[in-house]
Amino acid sequence: MIASQLRHPGVMLPLLGASALGVYGVTQGWTRPLIGTSVLVAILAVWALAWRASFRNHVVYRVKAWYRRWFRYAPRWWFWMGRLGLSVTDEMTGWILRPRILKVRSTGCIDSVLLDLPLGVRTDQVMEAVPDLRHAAKARRVAVRELEPGRVWVDFFTADPLRKTILPLPHPARLNVRDLDGLVLGYCEDGTPWRLKVTDRHIFVCGVSGAGKSSVLWSLLWALAPYIKAGLVVVHGIDPKGGMELEFGRELFDRYEADDYEAMAEMLEQDADYLDDRTKLLRGKARKFTASRETPFVLIVIDELMQLTVLLPGTEGRRLSARIDVALGRLLGKGRAPGFSVLATSLLVTKDVVSWRELFPTKIAMRLDNEAQVEMALGEGARDLGAECDRIPESLPGVAYVLQEGKREPVRVRAAYMTDDAIRHMATTYGLRGAIEPAVNDSVTLMNPNTVNGEVVESGEAA
Repeated sequence: MIASQLRHPGVMLPLLGASALGVYGVTQGWTRPLIGTSVLVAILAVWALAWRASFRNHVVYRVKAWYRRWFRYAPRWWFWMGRLGLSVTDEMTGWILRPRILKVRSTGCIDSVLLDLPLGVRTDQVMEAVPDLRHAAKARRVAVRELEPGRVWVDFFTADPLRKTILPLPHPARLNVRDLDGLVLGYCEDGTPWRLKVTDRHIFVCGVSGAGKSSVLWSLLWALAPYIKAGLVVVHGIDPKGGMELEFGRELFDRYEADDYEAMAEMLEQDADYLDDRTKLLRGKARKFTASRETPFVLIVIDELMQLTVLLPGTEGRRLSARIDVALGRLLGKGRAPGFSVLATSLLVTKDVVSWRELFPTKIAMRLDNEAQVEMALGEGARDLGAECDRIPESLPGVAYVLQEGKREPVRVRAAYMTDDAIRHMATTYGLRGAIEPAVNDSVTLMNPNTVNGEVVESGEAA
């Protein structure tokens, strides 16, 4: 094992460099090496102080990855693979073949190990070994991603940057409608900003009571607030719980209903009709929607879809539910291209509650009761790919797993938390009766995604 490490340049180059420095010091005296070392330390110190993120990414994480590979994983890997049954025997030579490490990448909270799988060891076998790998590496969580046939990434999550409450992130100095393709709602598990695309996307948020669905809702509205004030975004709100949630931000909604179920059905039907009219207006003019004051992006927010689809009582309730279901189908079926999106939340994820579940490209699953609900919310196999929604503790409201269109693996995220007073202040500042007129320009200065309330937040410390 030691010989195999010494043959690798990742080990040999530092050793040869240290040996060369020692030989040079013996032949030339210690003055020159001491001066050179002092200059090198000074350069690294200036780099670390002046450009912290660059120094962290190019020096600290690379040194950490090298150390983790050769002194944490490599000495144990052969044993781990054999104990977990991830090995095959070559019939011709009799050699034992096991997955070998090709590369290790490290950040402040994740070690990603790239494996080369021998013929006979499949990706799903590595996935089945995830619980044992987690215990062996003493990692908080382990996830497997297939890079290509025969090669997989195994992510060891060693720290949790989502353990602390995240404050609302600052708005950009200037607005750009292209930023609607990546609004920052919070942080991901790897410490990077969680960016959510709202244009061309319908969004479904599910989770048990107290899981923090409102964090996602209000974080999104906070990110959209300057666009609402600028007339680039219009929000319609439906709160069938009698306004217990959306009433705090009433001024943000161009249309709003919290009491009359008949009015809620009419609102959705009128939105679907408006969508048809806009489709005719934009037909043949543009294949991709771009928000403007003439044709603003329309977001329809439904807080607790279950109240509209299965809980309306009596014959009249069933009639209204059928109307709502048809209107939702029309909106979800073709709302993306003309600039309409639906954001719906729900306590339950069964088919009778969300009959159009497949038409929501972006699914956000928060704390759920069991593994079966995870599969219903995010799709078959999501739990095996790492979406452990049933293991999210009650002490972490706002934590969720996101499944986005075009991506196979779910991502663990946490949305920012807004207090009731913060929501009221946002509504009066950016709502229809607000006083701030944000600047709109195609040339914008983007916000620093690693800042919270003006303070720099290091990767892995996003809280």
